Amino acid sequence: MNNKIVQIEINDNDEPLIDIPGDFLCVPMYFKQGLANGSSMKLREGLVEKLLKAKRQLPNGWDFMIWDGFRPLSVQDKLYKGLWDLRIEENPDWNEERLKEEVGKFVAHPSFDKTCPSPHNTGGAVDLTIVDRNGEELPMGTYFDEFHERSYGDYFDLKPGLEEERSGEFQKNRILLRGLLAEEGFAPYKWEWWHFSFGDRDWANHHGEEVAIYGSKEL
Repeated sequence: MNNKIVQIEINDNDEPLIDIPGDFLCVPMYFKQGLANGSSMKLREGLVEKLLKAKRQLPNGWDFMIWDGFRPLSVQDKLYKGLWDLRIEENPDWNEERLKEEVGKFVAHPSFDKTCPSPHNTGGAVDLTIVDRNGEELPMGTYFDEFHERSYGDYFDLKPGLEEERSGEFQKNRILLRGLLAEEGFAPYKWEWWHFSFGDRDWANHHGEEVAIYGSKEL
């Protein structure tokens, strides 16, 4: 987390975490992977309301598929250590500083300091995509949690017509997802096309806000 974000004050508005309603297609990915103890998925109430507004702009029968929302630190810790070990295996010559930088692009360090919360631990970050009326995911160029530069939010914007024949389609679909959520005030995340936030410090930094309204809901 960069110094600018760390300096943003947090003044939690005490908005509750609520179960993500059945209006969305929920797929609790980390429960399915055996990393989470339960299948329930939660987000801040205000964030859910904004997602409902964004969904109304989708074509009839389309939906948001949500993979993750509020994330306990126990799950965050497993994800971080898992990617850390994978990166060491793939790049044995990387030093600790390089490892922290590269792992941190995709999985935030599990912070047990409530003044510096992990984004998903606030309930203000959500991982999602769009599905069509047949329940099929729009092709985005990568799978969820594909820890590769192709997952960078602007990858296909910057490199149209790349090696993938369908790069233009991937770019169009990512722009659609970003645009729908941007209209409701969400902030995108540079390294993951599927990650968006509202109310946390990443959101505050993106929009030039001095104060974040969501802090950790666990600490």
